[in-house]
Amino acid sequence: MAVPSEADILICAGDACEGFNPSDLTDFFAWYAAIPAKLRIFVPGNHDRIFNIEPSRARKLVPGGIVYLENEGIEYDGIQFYSVPARPYLEAPASLPAGIDFLITHGPAYSYLDRDQGCKQLFLDISSARPKYHIFGHVHEEGLNRKAMFGTTYLNVSYFVELRKSL
Repeated sequence: MAVPSEADILICAGDACEGFNPSDLTDFFAWYAAIPAKLRIFVPGNHDRIFNIEPSRARKLVPGGIVYLENEGIEYDGIQFYSVPARPYLEAPASLPAGIDFLITHGPAYSYLDRDQGCKQLFLDISSARPKYHIFGHVHEEGLNRKAMFGTTYLNVSYFVELRKSL
């Protein structure tokens, strides 16, 4: 997959590997780190199981130059990024701060490009915080689609279906 060389910010919303094999994740991170960009953000998905099973070991696999986000945010060039662990569902309500430009999760909020698989709690949290954008994946069939509602633009950034077409 070719990533535009002029990309300033790259965001991976999860499913970088298929399971628990750390070498698959290491291979992904080597590829991701080599892409020229000023900022690379990684949020794990449900297939990145090592982040659930051995979170401290998984965090050590993330190389320098890649920002791992979970239950925290960063500011970059005046843009606020925040992530909560919806892989694909939140286990508890999230305390989303005000002023989020980009909320990044793996799973979608209920009723937004989710094929009825989204997280109802995430829907409520987004309704309260109203980030400008919600970036997610998980529901591959809705990949590369967007929907704007109530001041938030929802972007399913899954590229899985497109990659399968190219095989």
